[in-house]
Amino acid sequence: MTTHSGDEEATLRELASALREVDHLSERVRNAGDAVWTWRGIDEELELAALTYDSLLRAGPALRSGADGSRTVRFTGPSAEIQLEREGDLVVGQLVPPQPGRLTVEGARGHRAESEIDEVGCLSFTPPDGEPVRLRVRAGTVDLLTDWIRI
Repeated sequence: MTTHSGDEEATLRELASALREVDHLSERVRNAGDAVWTWRGIDEELELAALTYDSLLRAGPALRSGADGSRTVRFTGPSAEIQLEREGDLVVGQLVPPQPGRLTVEGARGHRAESEIDEVGCLSFTPPDGEPVRLRVRAGTVDLLTDWIRI
C-alpha cells in the first residue's frame, strides 16, 4: 500500500475533483475543443507556397504602371513551383515539376473557378476583376496553396 503525505493527498483530491468536473462541460466549450482539435494539423496537410518573384517589383517606373500589360509571378512551395504570366485578361502558367492536376482559383470575395492542369503542367484562368485571389493546386502528390495576390 502506498502512503501519501497530507499535501499529496490534498493535491490528489483536487485533481480528482477537477477530473469529475470535466463531465460537466457546456456544449459550447466542448464544441470549441473539438474545433481546435480538428484544425491541429492543417499546416501539415497543405503545402503553403510563397511569392518568390514578381516582375512588378523588379521593373522600372515605366513598367510598374502596367504599360505593356504583362506581369510575371512565381510561387514556390516545398515540392512544387507555379509560374504565372498575365497577358491582358488571361493568366497562363506552368506547374514545375510538370504533371497533370486540378487548379482552383479562389477569390477573396467568394469567386471560385476550377480548371485542369495538363500533363506538361500548363494551366490558364481568367482572374476576377479587382479581387485578390489565391491558387490551390492538386496534382499527384502536390497539394499546394498560394498566398493571396492581385494579378
